[in-house]
Amino acid sequence: MKELTATLKEFCEKQELMRVAYIDGQGFPRAVPVWFVVIEDDYYFGTYSTSEKWKSIIRKPQVGWVIDGGEKPSYKGVSFYGRAEEVTDELRTLVYNELGKKYFGTTDDPTYKQIYGEVDDEKTGYLRLQPEGNSAWEY
Repeated sequence: MKELTATLKEFCEKQELMRVAYIDGQGFPRAVPVWFVVIEDDYYFGTYSTSEKWKSIIRKPQVGWVIDGGEKPSYKGVSFYGRAEEVTDELRTLVYNELGKKYFGTTDDPTYKQIYGEVDDEKTGYLRLQPEGNSAWEY
């Protein structure tokens, strides 16, 4: 896998949205925006454990994701591919806390609790996206 420049790593960590691509239950490709955090070069997001997105990714864990942005004419981004896996260990608490800090400043925010519940809420699952390859651009 190509090593990202320090500029691109920082850019990716600061972006608000990541677009995740997967194959849905009917065999069609889907791409959806999600909130995410980067922890030690892996990408994490949470979603409802009853959602089609969750079920599809658990069933077929080969995924792609893109983080991009900028303003004309200065665009940059990275397109990744790799595998997803459910976070079931102590990382679950770390991902929960990092998402809360990134998007709400705290895990105590009522809107955050409404979306993600408590750290051990069974309605929310967390996925680790482990990159196996990428392509990047900086214009």
